[in-house]
Amino acid sequence: MKKGRSNRTIVRSAIDVKTWLARVPSVDEVRPGQCPRCAVASRPVGRGLQIWGHGLRDRQSRGPLEPLGDPVEVTLRVRRYLCRLCQTVIVVVPLGVIAGRLFPAAAIGLALTLFGVEGLPLREVRRRVSPWQFVGATAHGSWLAVRRWVRAIRQGRLFVCVRHSPESFTMRQVAERAATTLAALAPPSLAHAAIAQRVFAGAVRAR
Repeated sequence: MKKGRSNRTIVRSAIDVKTWLARVPSVDEVRPGQCPRCAVASRPVGRGLQIWGHGLRDRQSRGPLEPLGDPVEVTLRVRRYLCRLCQTVIVVVPLGVIAGRLFPAAAIGLALTLFGVEGLPLREVRRRVSPWQFVGATAHGSWLAVRRWVRAIRQGRLFVCVRHSPESFTMRQVAERAATTLAALAPPSLAHAAIAQRVFAGAVRAR
């Protein structure tokens, strides 16, 4: 659960981005069981429905939908709900979507793997992960997004499950530590899969 600005709160569902794109879930399918702010139950015993459907809103998402897929930019129709008790607007998003970031957890995890584990240059990481390939001359050989993600991990603002890295760690070392941590969160069925596949699956479960 992520608290947003004012009285808006973001909640991640158990449905992944690819499944959500194929069919937007119904109001009842992803209605929160309780309000994340005031904790009132959605359907209290002996009372009427407390968390109402409050429409849809569009949200962009960038990056591959699978580890070896091409990067795409898609529009997700996320569901909104209104808590009748505290008037909080609850935005329910697919599994792995991160508040305030256009790239979902799986895409960020993939970028960290390509950069930190496979040692690819940032321009190649951008080509594999970002649908925006046309950049200015000053950014042609780099990708500032990865630098921002690594900095956020260092500061404990992204993937807080990743162990703190020493100040002496380079960007690649921080990215490698993050990638291996995310890979460990993948389902046991992927134990022998390539690390990119394990990170892609594990990142959506990370906090």
